[in-house]
Amino acid sequence: MRTAILLTVVLAACSSPKSKSDVGTDEAAKLLLDRNWIDRMPQTERDKLHVYRFVPSMGGGVFQDRTIFKGTFELFMFKVEGDHIRFVLPETKQDVRSQFKIENVSGPEPFDLKLTVFSDPRGPHEYYGMRSETDRNGQQLEQRLHALPAAK
Repeated sequence: MRTAILLTVVLAACSSPKSKSDVGTDEAAKLLLDRNWIDRMPQTERDKLHVYRFVPSMGGGVFQDRTIFKGTFELFMFKVEGDHIRFVLPETKQDVRSQFKIENVSGPEPFDLKLTVFSDPRGPHEYYGMRSETDRNGQQLEQRLHALPAAK
């Protein structure tokens, strides 16, 4: 009896219900694509940020480690498999499979989506995006970043 009660308690603790803010797997796979995912909205032109873009039309994606005017980028191939992303990084020969989730959030401004890449091969694991963005070529992000105040 004691074992059955203990097992019930352990199972209840391990099976946390899906957050009401989580986006379903099919919708998350669509929202992931053709959108800028950044770890933070910079406050000045010298603030560092990390950006992911998953762009099937270009055959893969790009990760940027940058400020507004300077940075590095890494191209990668990817495949969405349910709630996982398979990253293939040609430069380092890494092949990483990571669970991901997208949640509806209210901020930080101007964001309403949050992407978490649990075993992220690059960057900080949490990124923000905007549901309203349909920026196929990244131009909207560049315009937003260039509108920031200059660093002093």
